[in-house]
Amino acid sequence: MGIVFILLSVSCSLLLAHLLKLGEFRKYNVLNILTVNYAVAFSTAAGINVWSGLELVPGFPLWFWLFCAFIGFIFIANFFVFSRSVHQNGVGVSIAAMRLSLLVPVLMSILFYGELLTLSKSLGILLVFGALFMLIAARRDVSLTRVGSAGLLIILFFFSGMADASLKIYEEEMSGIASKAHLMSAIFMFSLIFGLMATFKTGQIKKINAAETRLGIGIGVPNLLSSIFLISAFDYFDASVVYSVINMLVVMGGALIGLLYWKDKISRFEAIGMVLAILAIIILIQF
Repeated sequence: MGIVFILLSVSCSLLLAHLLKLGEFRKYNVLNILTVNYAVAFSTAAGINVWSGLELVPGFPLWFWLFCAFIGFIFIANFFVFSRSVHQNGVGVSIAAMRLSLLVPVLMSILFYGELLTLSKSLGILLVFGALFMLIAARRDVSLTRVGSAGLLIILFFFSGMADASLKIYEEEMSGIASKAHLMSAIFMFSLIFGLMATFKTGQIKKINAAETRLGIGIGVPNLLSSIFLISAFDYFDASVVYSVINMLVVMGGALIGLLYWKDKISRFEAIGMVLAILAIIILIQF
């Protein structure tokens, strides 16, 4: 079942990335799409709570709500940073920087939660980084000399790492007081609040059209499920394995979607990155 949860999380992540790319391609307003997305994700998570017979608004401690508010801000801010980075650095480099962020939760799991770093796992993780760096090297037209572009990649790296690390913190520290749906509904509720605040401040709340609404709805459900499936995978594999495999499969799947649907070309560096990715996945799964 662990592999199934990993594949489901990857599928949701790829669908999410594809729909966001579609929104960029059609020049929709990203803020409007994200606001609708979090409204749907929050409603879906709350519905799961009700359907499961759970209390809709439990009496969680204040520190839990503060944690969810912080991560909710990180979630929606990360989408905005990713959108800006795609514009300045390109899709390939931005995705690679985002997926390199697996270093944050993996190191946290090893340093704070006692997960063992075996020789084979170390090799697999090194191959993951090697593959991602090859994918970055393939973007020869990208210049990181501009502070703005480099800064976006650094922020994207840390925001993505904190978002993923938050799910591991929940699994270790909070799973006894809150369900997965409770956690995600709280996070998405705060993301929605921050999104609504931004849309009201910019005056975009009156300009959400039907196409943006439909796309936001289409993004909301896989956005929620990708996180729930990722958390479920922790019951079967160490976090270092889950994060490494999911990140590499998303990078590979994204490249395949780009090749078949968006007509992207795969360079020699990217091909080498794919081979290293396959080797990393085999090593991490087998050991």
